[in-house]
Amino acid sequence: MKKHTFFALLAAVLLLSGRASAQNDVYQFGGLAFGHDLMSVWDFGTMSRTQNFGTSRVMSMGGAFTSLGADLSSMSINPAGMGMYRSGEISITPLISMNRADRTQQIFDDGHGTTDNGLGSNHRNRFALGNVGVAMNVYQSPRSTFSSVTLGFGMNRIADFNRHFSFSTPLDYKPEWGAIPSIADLYAHQMQYGEYGHPVFPDHGEGAGNPNGPLGYNGTSYFWPAVLAYKGAMTHVTGMGKDRLWERDAIGDNASIRRGADVSNSGSINEFTISVGTNIKNIVYLGASFGIQSVSRSTTVIYSEDYSYPGNGTPQTALDASGRPLPAQLEYADLWQRSEVSGAGVNLKLGVIVRPTKNLRLGIAFHTPTYYTLDRGYQAGIDYKLLSHQEQTVYEGGEYSPKMYDEANFAWEFTSPTRLLFGMSYTFGRTAILSADYERDWFKGIRVKNAPGGNFTISPSGFNHRIRNTFRPTNTVRAGLELKPTQRFALRAGGGYTSSMLRDDQIAYDTPTPTDSWYFTLGAGVRLSSRLSLDMAYQQLTENQSQYYLFYEDVLPHGSDKWQPGLDSGIYETAFKRHFLSLTLSYRF
Repeated sequence: MKKHTFFALLAAVLLLSGRASAQNDVYQFGGLAFGHDLMSVWDFGTMSRTQNFGTSRVMSMGGAFTSLGADLSSMSINPAGMGMYRSGEISITPLISMNRADRTQQIFDDGHGTTDNGLGSNHRNRFALGNVGVAMNVYQSPRSTFSSVTLGFGMNRIADFNRHFSFSTPLDYKPEWGAIPSIADLYAHQMQYGEYGHPVFPDHGEGAGNPNGPLGYNGTSYFWPAVLAYKGAMTHVTGMGKDRLWERDAIGDNASIRRGADVSNSGSINEFTISVGTNIKNIVYLGASFGIQSVSRSTTVIYSEDYSYPGNGTPQTALDASGRPLPAQLEYADLWQRSEVSGAGVNLKLGVIVRPTKNLRLGIAFHTPTYYTLDRGYQAGIDYKLLSHQEQTVYEGGEYSPKMYDEANFAWEFTSPTRLLFGMSYTFGRTAILSADYERDWFKGIRVKNAPGGNFTISPSGFNHRIRNTFRPTNTVRAGLELKPTQRFALRAGGGYTSSMLRDDQIAYDTPTPTDSWYFTLGAGVRLSSRLSLDMAYQQLTENQSQYYLFYEDVLPHGSDKWQPGLDSGIYETAFKRHFLSLTLSYRF
């Protein structure tokens, strides 16, 4: 499996800059446990992927509403649908989201297939607001060219980030295989490679006679997890002066290691819209929406390692590579990283719906890219338990880094893909509606406009180069059906499919990134009175993810032009099933 890492571009930048040491090998690092101190191309892609939310009627018909209207969700789909209102409406839609990681499996490179990993807590349920809004029919004149004009104000949820999954993989030590790779090995190499080829060592050097002195956070946040690994006894420095060398510390070469990951995401993107729609002779409908999006997303990634030394029924002591007992040994180390993103975006939507015949409707909508400005915070920490054989003492504690903020003039700015939607629907009198949509999203067109400065922050042009080589346009198809056995009761069903935004689904990426997804929907509606309606919807979403590493390193040996694979965790794959329930109460006036 090939690796497709953001840090490959970083290494190339360092090489081209000429600042990398001419005497050292060059390392690049990646995987789920690396790189959360900055935004990545995966963040931009995931935040640009919209979902099928809105009113319960729209959800239950699969979101296929590009050619339909008279619904408050039209403001975020095709604002021309606002022109179909003949009266005012106000509605509210509570939403319950239920997430479950369906599976996580490890994929072996040696042809041995896959193995399921033990899943931990993998549920995340949330209550939210899917839609709220009002439509006001401000002008009507059946004899005029413009038969009516409707203004709309509302909020539609367009993305939900609430997901949680965790798993663990036991790896038993076997002498013929040698030491099991630990993430501590990568952190040691990261500190040895250092900043632009210069190693990062503790403050106490040769003169102090102590290579394992204090190590602060005054450097770039790129090294903060490695600093925490040092403070948590995962790594240390041996030798003095020019012979100083980073290596793993209180983890024996004879350790059996249980690797674990716990990934928790929360937040959403809500779009607040101001919309106008007009009706021309009940044949052509035109509309426009100005959208202001509110973004909130929190991500916590915990990478854990548990160490044991089994043997003939009696626990053994941790040994170094030469078979000597270590003076201390770790029982576990949990490294966590947390990032929080908040901000806003603006966009414009334009739409047209045409009724060439009484029953047929054709619709088209154009969504400009959303221009986002995002503030971001980051912090990392470690929890560990250490047994000292010399002192016969157990140390159990934790350490955490400072908080880093990217905001104000150092905020992140990017634009989402351009979107084009086509729709067609047919009404069978007052008894049925059949609709279908097609949507094209140009993910290759995502553009980073500003990235905070820093030693290890890629420029906007570097991001955009990576985006063009990582993403591709997506195709989405949706279909919906509504049946009305009576004029007061409706049954609905629908579904949709979205292709992958990744250029190559067979590459292992740095983090699980959504690939293709599909959903089906069911719903019902009842008119409680001539003005009051109640609609319900259920949606099941199956979302595949790209393959990914927990950690890996690649090495460019001194004097070589070919990258060679180093240590890695193996490749993992996770899939999700998500369930949504919504209830819409609407009042026509």
